[in-house]
Amino acid sequence: MEAAFIIAFREGMEAFLIVGIILVLLKKLSLEAIQNYVWGGVLLGLVVSIVLGFVLSVVIDGFESEDLQYNISLFALAVAIILLTYMILWMQKGLSKKGLETKITQSNNHKILIFVLIFSAIFREGLETVLFSFTLAMNGTASKDIYIGLASGFVLSGMLIAILFKSTIGVPIKQFFTYSRYLIVLIVSGLVALFIKGLQAYEYLPTFRAPLFDSTFLIANDSTLGKFLGVLIGYDATPSLLQFSSQIAYTVLILTFLSFQNRRN
Repeated sequence: MEAAFIIAFREGMEAFLIVGIILVLLKKLSLEAIQNYVWGGVLLGLVVSIVLGFVLSVVIDGFESEDLQYNISLFALAVAIILLTYMILWMQKGLSKKGLETKITQSNNHKILIFVLIFSAIFREGLETVLFSFTLAMNGTASKDIYIGLASGFVLSGMLIAILFKSTIGVPIKQFFTYSRYLIVLIVSGLVALFIKGLQAYEYLPTFRAPLFDSTFLIANDSTLGKFLGVLIGYDATPSLLQFSSQIAYTVLILTFLSFQNRRN
């Protein structure tokens, strides 16, 4: 149950965050009529991810290959990093409310972009959830425990994101973009660390120095806070040198770029 909860909470946070940002953006721009592009992306993403997830689960089980599933998960993680990074850069262009509103209303490309962003997010999160749940079932976890874990994880992540966006009511759109971008940067930097850790686990990358340090005495990985931070920002009490430096490098690089763009604007 706990494993299902963690995966649902992590995937739910990412998916709800992206959907929430787009919905709040459209509301602040008085473009609620375009929300059907959002919900269309959500629906198609759910359907395709569930169908493909079950198909891949059968294929993986047929080949009896855990490596295949692991590689698919790593690929999905890489897609998430690319997708969310692109969203950060796209949001950087939206600091001007008037300019963004004109682009969205007058350009079908931006409407399609919104649809693709939502579809990609839901598809990736849904696919990984299905594959992970299948693995739990194959390892003997009771279906009831999986369903309860998934439901509670999605509900909690949805509630947290809803509370977060409720607090943005009345916040100027420029500030909304700024806060949202920084939150996404924090989350993606954690995904980068998780991706590097996964590559090292399968020896696709060298480990170098591991662990670089040990903060277990402060926050253990298996503690409630450690698990929460691990899901949210990729916290690891015993990271490798490459894992930790990659997370820091991504954060510094993106924040430096955003700062440079802000000065230009």
